[in-house]
Amino acid sequence: MRIPLAQLPANGTHIVESDGRRVLLCRSPKGVHAMAEMCPHQKLSLDGGRVRGDFIMCPHHGARFNLEDGRSLSPLTTNRLTLYPVRIDGDMIEVDC
Repeated sequence: MRIPLAQLPANGTHIVESDGRRVLLCRSPKGVHAMAEMCPHQKLSLDGGRVRGDFIMCPHHGARFNLEDGRSLSPLTTNRLTLYPVRIDGDMIEVDC
């Protein structure tokens, strides 16, 4: 899937859909990241989660996850985020999911 980089605000999130799959994109100071939209803690959307440094915080329960490898940084869960490969091609974001 491809979307314009301009649709993804700095330190923000944006949901895209491809073949019925919802993917959450987020932009941190370290780059653009793509993951399954649902938090692995209680299966609620991560959309609107706070992006700080190299982690995202679930807007519902505060669980934190590392954006580089998906591991939980919270005692709420040991489940990991499902991450997808991302490339930037000019002004477009390309996600393999």
